[in-house]
Amino acid sequence: MCSVTHVAAGALLGSLGEGRLVAFLIGFGSHIPLDMLPHIDFEDFRFDAAVSVVLLAGIYAFSGFSPVLWGALGAVAPDFENLLWKVGVIREEGKIFPTHSGLIKHGKAGNAGSLQTEIAMSLVSAGLVAVALLIGGSSN
Repeated sequence: MCSVTHVAAGALLGSLGEGRLVAFLIGFGSHIPLDMLPHIDFEDFRFDAAVSVVLLAGIYAFSGFSPVLWGALGAVAPDFENLLWKVGVIREEGKIFPTHSGLIKHGKAGNAGSLQTEIAMSLVSAGLVAVALLIGGSSN
């Protein structure tokens, strides 16, 4: 799954949670089912990483260190090992997250429809978070 999708879904889940730790753990746990779905993983990770950082910065700008941010951080945290692998810091065998190491089956590569689904999931999640923040405030 694209990191952007993990960030958006984690932010949405964090907006529903009670407290930062719970939001982080729920976001972290959400990484597994999202990775199990058929999806597109970009070969060139730089765009995905850059958009994810911008999205995280936007969440922080609007909500500070709220559960929304912690849910997003938890959801994208497992992809840090993928980043380390892609830049050559760790080897494929060094991955430990279950859907990255092969312990849990990673979703097969999807097609253009999978990418459209990811984009839609990301936009809907981000939109719902924006509405929640506008209605309920930042919940720092």
